[in-house]
Amino acid sequence: MDKLIYLIVILFLMMSVNSLAQSESEIDSLQTKAEEKFNEGDEKESLDLYLEILKRDSTHYDALWNASLINSRLGYQLGDDKEKKQLEYYNEALDLADKAIEHHGDKGHSYYVKAVALGRWGELQDTETRIKTSHKIKENVEKAADMIPNYAPVWHLYGVFHSDVANISGAEKFAANLISKGVPDASNKKAEEYIKKAIEMMPESILFRLDLAKHYLKVDDEERAKKVLEEITGMDVTLPNEGQLKEEAAKILEDL
Repeated sequence: MDKLIYLIVILFLMMSVNSLAQSESEIDSLQTKAEEKFNEGDEKESLDLYLEILKRDSTHYDALWNASLINSRLGYQLGDDKEKKQLEYYNEALDLADKAIEHHGDKGHSYYVKAVALGRWGELQDTETRIKTSHKIKENVEKAADMIPNYAPVWHLYGVFHSDVANISGAEKFAANLISKGVPDASNKKAEEYIKKAIEMMPESILFRLDLAKHYLKVDDEERAKKVLEEITGMDVTLPNEGQLKEEAAKILEDL
């Protein structure tokens, strides 16, 4: 009898191990497909695959942070005339980022996607909310930069943050001092430094150069903006969904 029980336990353990291995294999396959779809520019299909992974493993790190990031990207791509739908995407991005931080607070991408989602969500809020949110964005992007300093998009985001905050209107700064602790510290010097750092790390990105050109226009340095925009016109599109960014750069250059 004891021998029979022993054999049953062994059989059960073997079945559990095999089932776990099969599940992990399925998740690996789904993740590979999700990465392929994203690189092909099919972000919606990539998101669906990451969500499928989360059905199998609700705390899967790569699925959580990638699904959050894609929600932020899809919301932004809708355009400002679809604000209600944008907010749905951004709220989902925030929820997924919070789960990533909850389960993987020791990993930098969790904080990076939280900063991205907060930035997109904050753009649709009132002045007071945007100002309060800016402090949370800085907190999260600083954590991400400390934890994953070799990840170029972190420095791009950090640079754009400095560019946006350093160049807000005097009226917004005045309002910030009245309704909160004011705007976070930011400088145009760091904006340029961090965006250039991202470009150096990831020179194939059109987005990074375009945001550098936009920064130069904010500080009334049209000549340097033109130079960067001209660089973009000669670049090949190698990253997902950057063709439209190259067209945008050409339009800005033409207007200048």
